[in-house]
Amino acid sequence: MANPKSITKVELYNQIADATGMTKAQVKTFFDGLTATIIKNLGKKGPGVLTLPGLFKLRAVKKPAVKGGKEVLNRLTGQMTITKNKPASTSVRARALKGLKEALK
Repeated sequence: MANPKSITKVELYNQIADATGMTKAQVKTFFDGLTATIIKNLGKKGPGVLTLPGLFKLRAVKKPAVKGGKEVLNRLTGQMTITKNKPASTSVRARALKGLKEALK
């Protein structure tokens, strides 16, 4: 059985426009503003946390750099390999809030 596909951006904009009575251009402007707000709050100068009430909480997680040079066993080939350096990075975690969890029950 194939994995279900997500709706496209255009389909999402159309569904929101139909549900709210907004035009598609207004929906696009809203999403542009929402994206800018998320980037501002999760970026370097922001608090690193953003809550969309009733939906989910986004959190920026900073991962430290990892030094390479260790010799480790590659389980697939059985050979020893030397690890590479990995730079520090930031990833985003999302946690569903109570309103979304209960709506999906």
